[in-house]
Amino acid sequence: MKKNNEPTLNSSAPKLWTKNFIILTLANMSFMFGFNMMPPTIPLFITGMGGTKTQVGIVAMSFSIAAIVTRFFAPIILQKFGKKRMLRIGFAVTLIVTFSCGFAQSIPLILMFRVFQGIAFGFISTLTTTLAADLLPDARRGEGIGYFGMGITAVTAISPALGIFIVTSSTFFVMFLTASAGQLISVFLLSFFRPPAAVMEVAADAPKLSLKSSFFEPALLLQCLLLIFMGTARSAEQNYISLLAEEHAIIGLSWYFVLQTGVSFVAKFFTGRLYDTRGPAWSIIPGGISWIIAFALMSFSHSIGMLLVAGFFSGYGMGMLLPAMQTWCISRVPAERRSVASALYFNFYDIGIGIGAIVLGALFEGYGAADAFRVASACMVVFTAIYLIGASMQRRGDAKRANQSGKR
Repeated sequence: MKKNNEPTLNSSAPKLWTKNFIILTLANMSFMFGFNMMPPTIPLFITGMGGTKTQVGIVAMSFSIAAIVTRFFAPIILQKFGKKRMLRIGFAVTLIVTFSCGFAQSIPLILMFRVFQGIAFGFISTLTTTLAADLLPDARRGEGIGYFGMGITAVTAISPALGIFIVTSSTFFVMFLTASAGQLISVFLLSFFRPPAAVMEVAADAPKLSLKSSFFEPALLLQCLLLIFMGTARSAEQNYISLLAEEHAIIGLSWYFVLQTGVSFVAKFFTGRLYDTRGPAWSIIPGGISWIIAFALMSFSHSIGMLLVAGFFSGYGMGMLLPAMQTWCISRVPAERRSVASALYFNFYDIGIGIGAIVLGALFEGYGAADAFRVASACMVVFTAIYLIGASMQRRGDAKRANQSGKR
């Protein structure tokens, strides 16, 4: 049954693939192509210079903290200086810093470069998602954001492996040069990006964002709580799947990522349309259940076969949950608050991943991989329960406010 205020797609559905949406999608893909070469290769670059694992962790943490802090302030800065200017600055800074990494001769310099990349990424991740939502028609926003995310999924499946291949077969400088080429293409594509002024400019009557209103949005309290549980659970896979395979002598882990990425990519073909026609529950509940199954299977995995089954459920859950949660956050707020919603989506998910890295890491060290992944599965059980209760309460609250507004 269709929920109130949820549009239905039909033969006269508004156009999705506009020129500006295509350019933005391709520019973001090029950016992520170059960007995703860095995380798996920077640790090798640091250790190759004689750095320790602790220094690798500090550099990784500095990037994450810079991105999270930037996103909290990004909506205010975007309102003050404009989306167009900050979009170009973000892409240009990333290009310059990525290229400069190839000349770095010390770990402090790499640390500084990663902080700058984190700041730029904080702006870009907030802004590109906001612009994509602004360019999409209301009736097809879930579908469009799903396709926008598919582009990121496609390059994420290729660029980390390509980065490792270049490093092992050539040099770090060639890898940084290749990553810079991706950033350069994104800057070139943006020269053709000319959306309507209403998309790029803040309305004259739009309320000015304060520090408090930029840091949080009361309408997204439920969503932020759910994102923390999502991130905590996903952290088990992101940080400890390779250690799980090592602990149980499982060979062929790369096939897990291939299958997971492929299933996620396919799921995003229909999850957006499902969201637009049926509402968030039809994507979030199946996605949550899929992650419950995936992490539970991982906790019992002693062979590549079982791990591949877990990878299937993980990929399906990822393809359903991430675009649905992102669309749900953006759709809950007025147009002038979309940058805040986008920032909160990324930040609370990343905060959950940080919490998971600490909590699940301690479990892993004290009790082993199985218990860490069982706790991750339990997090998704709690996630699903909170969604079922919270979404029902949120809908009743929305209906009550709508009735009160109609009586005035």
